[in-house]
Amino acid sequence: MESDILSSLKGGYPHLTEKILNLLDARSLANAELVCRQWRSFIADGRCWKKYLLSKKVTSIPIIFNWAEYSGDNESERHHNKQDWMKIHNFYQKLEDNWRSASCRQQKIVNYKVRCFSMNTKEIFTAGYVENQSIIKTWNRKSLHCERNFTDEDKLHIVSMDCDDDFLVTMSIEAWHHVRSGLPSVSTIFVRELQSGEVIQRIMGQFSRLGRYETAFKICVGHGLLISHQVVGEQPNSRLILQDVLKSRLDIWRMANAREFVEAKSTVCLVPISQSDLDYDYPVLIGHDQNYIVVHRSDPPRFEIISTSSLNLTRTIDAFDYCPNAKYKDGLIVSTPTFTHTCCIRIWDAETGLCLREIQEPKPTRYHNLNHLVGFTTNYLITVLNTPMLRERVINIRDLSAAIDLHSNQTSASTVVATLELDWDTSLSYDHFIVDDFQLVYLHYQALVVYSFAPEV
Repeated sequence: MESDILSSLKGGYPHLTEKILNLLDARSLANAELVCRQWRSFIADGRCWKKYLLSKKVTSIPIIFNWAEYSGDNESERHHNKQDWMKIHNFYQKLEDNWRSASCRQQKIVNYKVRCFSMNTKEIFTAGYVENQSIIKTWNRKSLHCERNFTDEDKLHIVSMDCDDDFLVTMSIEAWHHVRSGLPSVSTIFVRELQSGEVIQRIMGQFSRLGRYETAFKICVGHGLLISHQVVGEQPNSRLILQDVLKSRLDIWRMANAREFVEAKSTVCLVPISQSDLDYDYPVLIGHDQNYIVVHRSDPPRFEIISTSSLNLTRTIDAFDYCPNAKYKDGLIVSTPTFTHTCCIRIWDAETGLCLREIQEPKPTRYHNLNHLVGFTTNYLITVLNTPMLRERVINIRDLSAAIDLHSNQTSASTVVATLELDWDTSLSYDHFIVDDFQLVYLHYQALVVYSFAPEV
């Protein structure tokens, strides 16, 4: 009688069974499942299909299970057999095909004035005003139906928001008609638990502004951190004058969960700002991860890389140009210059400070003040030339791995895998978008337009 080698190894050396099965390709793995019930059980117990698809980077998209309409989390037993994993694989392939052909569904989802927005794996959040009241709406990302409404206090205007899968964080300031000219104002950070909608943290602070200043506000959450960015005066309780020196300030809380702040606030004060240069000199918080917080400064143009563990400045990167629309994610900075004659995209490594690639874009001959919007997904770099007098705009979708490959002989133009033309009048609007692996959500003239690349299941 022939010996069943897998059964023998399973008894005394289970790790060898796993190693052998993990060497198989998809065809061999499918054939192995047909040998007998024991082999099929070995493959299921060892999660071999999951590991195979992980090796192909199919599950590099973190929420693919939810979008492919499977219940439970991605460790559920229902994902351990070939049939379920092949459905995930097919969904992923269709998703990639849609990105590379710019094939998507477009839908406008809001009918009130949107000021800011954010999204997590399941919902899109919008903040706007209805009858002079701040309204937060939550939208299901698949159906794009409004599921819940939250209201803020009457005198507060939401200026920034961010979220994860458990809670929503907003930063609000006093409405203009409730503020005496030149006096410091109150900012309020609200932390909402999404399951209940309850406000479970309320953090009060003060910021300084002059005239219509309302630009240097940012709230970010994720990787165990809650970060707020504001501009404050040296003497926050006094009346402001034009010559006052302001400071850009990061307030950072370490969080165990939405209800528990494991460490008290830490503050990082950045370089002082002159009131007279406020419109162009304010720092911009462009992102963070578990290693770094990245801030862009304009005079001189640079990126300041702050360690999340020590909160000390780790390094400074010469940004070459003023680029407040830069984005930081997973160790990469993507920047584009603003209000210059240069028309290029630069990709930086935050760890080393090196510029990995400079991508030159065609420049419209009639316009010299150029403004790019940028964002990136797991696999793609997204850019939009965003100039108010430019009546036609195109979303460029680039292969991210090709864009950052220093040894590639591809030209900058050949990294573009698809383009998507915007079909509305853009002549009077400065826009904004956020993007992940499934959707691009575009704020145009206070209305939100969603481009869904995920295939319909």
